[in-house]
Amino acid sequence: MDKGRDLRDALIVYAAAAVFAVVTVRLKPVFPFVQANASAIVATGFLLLTGVAIWWRKETTADYGLSTRDWGSEVLTVLVLCAIIFPVYIVGFKIYWKAPADFHLALRIPLWSLVLTHLLVVALPEELLFRGFIQQRLGAVFSRRLRVLGFSLGWHIAAAAALFALGHFVTDFNPNRLAVFFPALVFGAIRERRGSLVGCTLFHACCNIFSDIVVWGYFPT
Repeated sequence: MDKGRDLRDALIVYAAAAVFAVVTVRLKPVFPFVQANASAIVATGFLLLTGVAIWWRKETTADYGLSTRDWGSEVLTVLVLCAIIFPVYIVGFKIYWKAPADFHLALRIPLWSLVLTHLLVVALPEELLFRGFIQQRLGAVFSRRLRVLGFSLGWHIAAAAALFALGHFVTDFNPNRLAVFFPALVFGAIRERRGSLVGCTLFHACCNIFSDIVVWGYFPT
């Protein structure tokens, strides 16, 4: 096991992805095409970078959890987590943002578009990159594990979550973006427990969708 290579590969892929995302965001005001398709461009870049890294290592996407095996139990896991976490989230949201008492369902885009965007354009590319490639490679570097309630936890999950949060922050230097560190810990724990990207990808998409619905419902303007 070459820990030096694992760490190098994780950091190189991360740095390339972060630079690509930042450059794309900076080009939005310059090119109308980039402005209209920035999310899809970043998603494509993430997928290509991860795919090239996996190919370079002579591995396959299945080696990094991109498999639909046991998808039924993955969905069940996501539903249970949503039932536990979302009520807590909405209470915390109301308190932190001083949201008005009344909630009105006010989708700004069609529901099908919201679901497909967060699942295919946001969650899948980010999970393949961060929980698939980066977390797995860091897992070979930080090999110690702690078993908690059936979850195998280690520093690699926290490290991948920190890189995930930093990547969000550097695109616009908004400190609020660092808050994604906390859901990223959950995504990483799901990935570690299930061995597949299905559960963490679905939960990531559900979190984003629910967050948008909550924001639009309390602050429609």
